[in-house]
Amino acid sequence: MDILIKSFNRPYYLDRCLYSISIHLKNFIGNIYILDDGTPNIYLERIQLKYTKVIILKSDNYETKSKFIEIHNYNLPNKIPSNFWYQSAVKISEYFIVLEDDMWFTKTIDVDRLKHNCEKENVALLKLFWVGNTKVIGDVSIKNVDNIVLYKPIIQFNNPTVFKYIYTKHNPLWRKLLTVLGLFSSQKELQYYTIYSVAGAIFKKDYYLGIWENSNTFVNEKQQLINAIKYNNKNKVYFGRINTEVLKTGFMSSAFTKYKYPNFSIHDFNFTLNEYWLQNDKLFCNNLEFDIEYSGIKKILKLKNKSDAYINQWEDWVFNFKKEYQEMGCDI
Repeated sequence: MDILIKSFNRPYYLDRCLYSISIHLKNFIGNIYILDDGTPNIYLERIQLKYTKVIILKSDNYETKSKFIEIHNYNLPNKIPSNFWYQSAVKISEYFIVLEDDMWFTKTIDVDRLKHNCEKENVALLKLFWVGNTKVIGDVSIKNVDNIVLYKPIIQFNNPTVFKYIYTKHNPLWRKLLTVLGLFSSQKELQYYTIYSVAGAIFKKDYYLGIWENSNTFVNEKQQLINAIKYNNKNKVYFGRINTEVLKTGFMSSAFTKYKYPNFSIHDFNFTLNEYWLQNDKLFCNNLEFDIEYSGIKKILKLKNKSDAYINQWEDWVFNFKKEYQEMGCDI
């Protein structure tokens, strides 16, 4: 069973991800593909040196984005390599794991056993990660198989057209009417994520290709949910999760700008940590039960002469990032 890791300019997190794979994946026979969209070569060469068996693939946008980053021009082309991810999945094993570069394993899993059970039970999607949010892992268990819980997806409407008109139309009056009628709520929308995931899961190839079909330079999550509904309607498959979450994700940074601050830039932050990691990578692979050490990052920022305003705004950035997930019901 192969592994795809989506990567963009955070080698300090990618290192953590790969390190966790090396110590927590039992009976893993497959390739690890890093699907990179612009991390400068100096960092990728270090990754390749540390993890000699990984296969690094580069998107069509790679050269342009990496050059922008190298000259600290962060007005990056707004192109998501969706087709690159899709085409990469076409060429690999029938079941595969998809990770983001800021995900890492915290517990040991037997990859071969999980693969066998997914094949035996015809599992389309097996979640390894849900950030403690039980709303996205199914309310009704069908059966337990080894270390897997197979569940019955309970979604509001099985008709993709109905979903489209309720959850993709953003006219405020229309949304208010649907809310009053009890047809729209964020909690009901979360139910659809029991049959969908972007990463942190084992995917059956035809399911993954089905939900990413016709994705080119952007990610339309609502359309992918519609594709997941269609797939679920047409195929006799199971959806499931592992008994206990075995992955965590980072909240210290992001690959893209999420909030604007006068003295803080997430791209500059990533550059600062990338350069520190290049010289001293020990901090980033410590204690996988938790995120990268908060106090350690503050020390790096001070060492690199970042102002108090910069550090305070980074802390506010982290607070807001976590809050987004907490408001969705995640346990952070």
